[in-house]
Amino acid sequence: MKMFSLLFVPLLSFSLEFNDAFDRALELSATLKAKEQSILASRQNTLSEATYKNPILSIGLNDMLLNNNFFRRDAEAMQTQFIGITQEFETFGKLDLKEAILRADTLILEYELEDLRLDLYKKMALKVEEISTSTSLLEFLEEKKSNLSLLLKYSEASINIVDAFKVSVELQKKIFAVEDKILETKEKLEAYKNEFKYLSNQDFSSINQAQIEDYFLEENIKKSPKYKIYEIKAKQLDLNSRLEERKKYSNVSVGVTYNHRQNYDDYLSVSASFALPIYGIEEAKVQKTRHLSAENLQKEQNYMLFAVTVFQTNAKRVEYLKKRIKNLDDILYKYKELNRYDKSNITNSVTLEKNIENENLLLDLEIEKLKYNLEKSSALLELFYITSGSVK
Repeated sequence: MKMFSLLFVPLLSFSLEFNDAFDRALELSATLKAKEQSILASRQNTLSEATYKNPILSIGLNDMLLNNNFFRRDAEAMQTQFIGITQEFETFGKLDLKEAILRADTLILEYELEDLRLDLYKKMALKVEEISTSTSLLEFLEEKKSNLSLLLKYSEASINIVDAFKVSVELQKKIFAVEDKILETKEKLEAYKNEFKYLSNQDFSSINQAQIEDYFLEENIKKSPKYKIYEIKAKQLDLNSRLEERKKYSNVSVGVTYNHRQNYDDYLSVSASFALPIYGIEEAKVQKTRHLSAENLQKEQNYMLFAVTVFQTNAKRVEYLKKRIKNLDDILYKYKELNRYDKSNITNSVTLEKNIENENLLLDLEIEKLKYNLEKSSALLELFYITSGSVK
């Protein structure tokens, strides 16, 4: 048994803020509403199709004479007025099999709906992570720009003209690069908020980053809606095969007719009819269903191979990122201690330059940590999506 353990993961929050936004998204999603209507239609289809066909009522006259006696109904004994009813009866449990097949259709739609919910949950949670990351990144970049601007102002007032020009050019280049990054991040942040609105049908407001405490098991892939759909299809195709086998034995239609004759005794007619399966249509359909079952099995195996690869790749990625984040935390701690020491010894521009260099190095490390945390969140969301049976 392969197990991926998460003691505390900053993602998929059960806080009111995120759950409220997600619940609202479920209510507003046109895609989910359409799928829900498909499920209701499928249930009604089961009620309408998994039952006997309506009986056929027949009313008529026979032996209408094509002469002056056209309207006479007592000219001969064969002249009758009749009313009859015919009912087709499903034989050999075919009706029960039809009902089971139709219920499988509904169940597949229900799993597709749950998969849509999981996918929406994953995407919304990731957008919240991306928005939070971009917001923090902007703060760090603005701080870097402020540090560089301070150093530029101080250096221009502290050194000779030639050196000041050289230092000014280098600092302005760095400030320009940071400004570019700020502009790029603002554009991404706006795009993330628009994507969140598209996903959830609501404007982004302050939402806590999602959190979960759980274990991810590789074998839980078989609990996911996507995998369950393959299982249900396999069972449905087996039912289809059994139904086609039984269709070799025809349904029986039974009819009863009451015949009225003027001046003669009335009488009943009783009949039974059934199709003769002599052209091999039923056997061809049985073979077709078997081929579809083999196709579905191949698709199921291919999906499992894909899902296991996704699980293992993301599990390894999370472990790697956790180590990188821990290493960054250690480095951050050391540089913060060093920066505190340097700040207590500012005596000239060289010291100030070193101090700002340390400050910006700390900010670069924080930015790198943001990137790692976002990548980890994305990997964890993939693990959640591919191993969960439902959203809640």
